[in-house]
Amino acid sequence: MTRQLALRLSPVVAFYQVDLDEAVELLVAWRHPLHLPDEEFPAGRPYTRPYGSLAFVMADRGRRAAAVVLASTINPSVCKSRGWHRYNTVDLARIARSPDRRDQHCLRSVLRISRDYLAPLWLGTYPKWDARSAELCGEAQIAALSSTSLPGTPGNLYRFDGWERIRTSKGPKGGGRQRPSAANAIADGARGLWVYRYPQPLRPARRAREAVAAP
Repeated sequence: MTRQLALRLSPVVAFYQVDLDEAVELLVAWRHPLHLPDEEFPAGRPYTRPYGSLAFVMADRGRRAAAVVLASTINPSVCKSRGWHRYNTVDLARIARSPDRRDQHCLRSVLRISRDYLAPLWLGTYPKWDARSAELCGEAQIAALSSTSLPGTPGNLYRFDGWERIRTSKGPKGGGRQRPSAANAIADGARGLWVYRYPQPLRPARRAREAVAAP
């Protein structure tokens, strides 16, 4: 098999949906700031969000180069004045790259692909989410994608790619059943909430037979 034919049959760069555990394994191995080892978790902090999540890995010729986790938003309301809430906004909960020098400039591409190609996969994955979204919005839809920049970072990954910083805040200290976020211990603990508003809300793809004109 020639090299050219091999490249045609095998993608050079590809995104794959994976089990959440595989993505978290990479977040720990790549020393994501929210998954560093500590006294309680010497092998690395786990991912503890208790609701829906979708995980993806970007591979470079089979080598895992980046990871993404999409999830339900932490708070029921994202921004009341803009009408963004848990059932029309999806959270980009994690985005990370391999520490390999070959991947040092890949995150902006990963962010854009997550926004345009991965986020739409949320629709149809959780029927109860879709039903509640349709109840509140008239039709299941994603109006916006949110993400949080880590404390001590300017958020330039988002700032220069069409995202808007809605607010800066510090997380709860925990108590009762609520665990404090690992972000509280990073820099001053203040993180920025960034939101990308889709020009038109993403909606479930119509079935092929509905898109074909009747003979």
